[in-house]
Amino acid sequence: MLSFLMRTFALSLSIFWRALPCWALLAAILYAVFSFFAESPIIFLILLGFGAGTLMVFMLFVNVRSGLIVADEVTPTDLGKLFLRSFKFFRFFAIFNALMGGLSLGAFYIASQMGIFDFDMAVDAVTTGDPDALAELYSTLSRPSVYAYTTVTQILSQIAYASLAVPMAANAAACSPKARNYEIFWGFGAGALRMFLLMLVAGTIITGMVLVYGFVLLTMPVFDGLSLMQVTTVEELTAPSTLTSYLMIAVLVLFPIAGFVWFISLWCAGATLCFIAHRDKSQEEKDFEISRVLERPHSTEDLRALRMSRMRGTADG
Repeated sequence: MLSFLMRTFALSLSIFWRALPCWALLAAILYAVFSFFAESPIIFLILLGFGAGTLMVFMLFVNVRSGLIVADEVTPTDLGKLFLRSFKFFRFFAIFNALMGGLSLGAFYIASQMGIFDFDMAVDAVTTGDPDALAELYSTLSRPSVYAYTTVTQILSQIAYASLAVPMAANAAACSPKARNYEIFWGFGAGALRMFLLMLVAGTIITGMVLVYGFVLLTMPVFDGLSLMQVTTVEELTAPSTLTSYLMIAVLVLFPIAGFVWFISLWCAGATLCFIAHRDKSQEEKDFEISRVLERPHSTEDLRALRMSRMRGTADG
């Protein structure tokens, strides 16, 4: 696992520098489209709403393909396949989300029946705003059984979404001319535990970075020598007057954006490595089965099994 983490972090940096221009181009395109629909932002939001899911999957595919290019695992990209696969995988992802939502509701209902939650009491407390009811609600949410329920459901949910890493990478790898045509859910579940642990480590790092960023944001002197902690009134918030202050502001603005792109790159790096490992393992198992057939006397059943295996390999290629 340690080796996987080290290789993933190293690959994420390579993906980050290759994918960053694509994210910058996407931001510029969205800004241009928003400016075009400046007088009717509702149209822009509608367009973004319909295309946001596919657009996000498209960018994830771009990140994964950057990792595959670094690993010398793919040929040049077929943009037509990339757009089509992005749309198809988003539909699959939407169905998966709906299934997860149904399971979450079912788990919540079972938990309420077991007495872990009192749904009616929670609704009454929130709707009425009664201080005593809210205090009782907070007390209920602080029980160990609630913490246990939340922890278990979060772990299972994260492992379920980690199971999508290899299918996503496989579909991204298929976006090349004459590439293997992987099924939409090929490799589902492979590398899920590795991806879960990777996200656990990454989440810890991100939490630390957010705390550091919040401290720097509050203490950095950008308002003519004053920091946000030193500003006591709105009148004291004067515009920066030095180049250093503007550079500080630029760093404060760009750091969260770069952190987001790196986090996506890290996830895609893990998905890329899990995909390569699963693909190689599957190929080794297929080669082993073929070698077993070739080494023993060829019965009619053996020849038929070998022929079917080769036909499947040809269809996948």
